[in-house]
Order: sequence, then C-alpha cells, then structure tokens
Amino acid sequence: MTAGMTAPLTGVAIRGIATAVPTRIARTADYTLLTEAERAKFAAGTGIEARRLAADGQCTSDLCIAAAEDLLDRLAWDRDDIKALVMITQTGDHPVPATAIIVQHKLGLPKSCAAFDINLGCSSYPYGLAVLGSMMRTLGIRRALLLVGDVSSRLCSYNDKSSWPLFGDAGSATALELDEAAAPIHFDLNSDGAGKDAIIVEAGGLASKSPANAESFAEVELSPGIARSSANLQLKGADIFSFAIGAVPTSIRRVLEAAGWPLEQVEHVVLHQANKMINDFIRKKVGWAADKEISTLKDYGNTSSVSIPLTLCAGARRLEGGGRVLLSGFGVGLSWASATVELAPGTVLHLFDSDHVY
Repeated sequence: MTAGMTAPLTGVAIRGIATAVPTRIARTADYTLLTEAERAKFAAGTGIEARRLAADGQCTSDLCIAAAEDLLDRLAWDRDDIKALVMITQTGDHPVPATAIIVQHKLGLPKSCAAFDINLGCSSYPYGLAVLGSMMRTLGIRRALLLVGDVSSRLCSYNDKSSWPLFGDAGSATALELDEAAAPIHFDLNSDGAGKDAIIVEAGGLASKSPANAESFAEVELSPGIARSSANLQLKGADIFSFAIGAVPTSIRRVLEAAGWPLEQVEHVVLHQANKMINDFIRKKVGWAADKEISTLKDYGNTSSVSIPLTLCAGARRLEGGGRVLLSGFGVGLSWASATVELAPGTVLHLFDSDHVY
C-alpha cells in the first residue's frame, strides 16, 4: 500500500448532506482596501466575487445545528437512532468543552450518542468520512452524523487584504448509515506538519504555545494593506500554492487507481474551494474536463473545512441522479486528503440560508 492510501471503507452509505450559510453577503467589489484594478485582479485569480458572513452572535454550532435539523427532517430519521456525532471545525464555540457535545444536547440526541470534535481544516471532509465511517463499521453504529463547519471570517482582520476577502462561513451535516450494499469509499490521507506556518493563527487560549494577552490583539501593519494581530489568521500564499499543485494531483491519481476508476469514468469532481488559480492548476495537471468540476468560489468564497459538502449541496441538481464523485481537500496543517464516493440516486443534498442562533 503506497503512502497515504488506506483500505477502502465498505458498508457505509451517505444518505444526505445539508449545508446552512448565513444571509449576510460580503462582495469583493465593496472591499475598500482593494483598488478597482486590484479587485478585478483578485476576482480573476481567486474566482471569488462574494462570501457569506456569520450574523452577530452566530457561531459554528448554530450553522451546523441548522443544517442537521434540516437534514434530519428531510430524512425523517428518529433522533434516538443516532449513536455517533463527529464535528470537524477550527472555530469551535469554546476552547472547552467540545462543540460536538453542545450540539448533541441542542439537537436532542440521546445521551448514548458518542460526540467529539476533530480540529482540522481544508482536508476535513474525506478525513471525517474515514473516521466516522470506520467507527460505525467497527462498533456497529447504524446511523451517525458528520458535522463540518467554520466561521473563518472571524479569524481574519478586515485590514489584511491577503486574507479578509477570501473566507466565508457555513455549517454542514452529513447523514451516514450502515448498508452492506453501499459502494466502497476509497481514501488517500496525508499530513506534513513541517508546513504548519503556511496557514496559522499564532495566539490562542491560556494553554496554547502562544497564550493570548493584550498584545495578541494589537494589529501591526506589516505592509501597505496588510495589518493584523497574532490572533488573526496568517497566510503564506506562495507556499500554499506550491504545496497544493505539487501534492494534490498525486493524491488524486492514487485514490483513483485504488478505486479502479479511469479518469473518464469520474462524473463529478469537487475540490476544496481554495481559489480558482490553484484548482485550475490541479485540474490541468490531472486532466479532467472543466465541465466535470463543481465550484462555489464565485458566491461563497473559501469556506475552509465545509467547502466540499457546501459545494456538493450547491450541485444538487447535477447530482440528483447520483454517480461517481471525486473529492479532494487540502490546506491548513499542512493536510490533504482525497476520496472516491459513489452517490446513490436521490441522495438528499440541500443548501439554504440561516441566521438562526440556538
């Protein structure tokens, strides 16, 4: 077995995915720190024209709960049947306790439901399917929920034009169920902590390597149009670009080979919505046709951990007949992961607006 590859996950079906986005829209054209020429260049390079920003007081849990409530209603699942809830986020409601446990209570799930968080970003969705699906198979858990969400805009300084216009907020829920007839899911999972500084928030809670203090929140101008504090998200764009175009195509080729899928038999491709330039490079290096790819960059920007489930939901009409879908997430960590998923016809996929605060 080559690096990154795992045995396939068998007997676990995706029954549905729902994604909730806030109603507040931030448009690139309105961002005052970019000149008109810079806005045009930014939109052309990233593909981002608008994003959704969480409402005041709205947290990751609120968006994920809205998505889960919607999905459970559409599937008509009995909440007592759900015995595991895994939440993947890097913007949890509190440092302690885990947001998953808060969500378990607010959703009215049974106390026998195992609930825990995973701190992971752009590669979240393939990792989440692998972790929760494997747990279900091993422990015989019939039904479970995978929640993935972030309010990444809250980590960015408005005065930092290298990060502020990139990130949007969203929360998703995926319903998984044991089913021996389900198509196998193949994974390629990878990590490289040597690149941790490429995407980082340096200052954190009292127990972190850089404990938060008054200086943590003081913004410093690093160059014209780029001012932030050590509590804000920092990006090294050139490093991220080099990493993504180097590592991701290899991961995709490996997972397709493991699944036995020739590229021409892949019906849909959903990449992490990093930016248009990176995703175009990856597509050209691997070689799939542009019309196979589903993108949400234009209207939702980079939604970090939730970009893959959001994009699947946005592509509901294209995916209503099911089919073979290639997924690949990559970024913060550095971490990258690819998966091959065969969606059944009629899989529930729903994208909707929500400003609800629970």
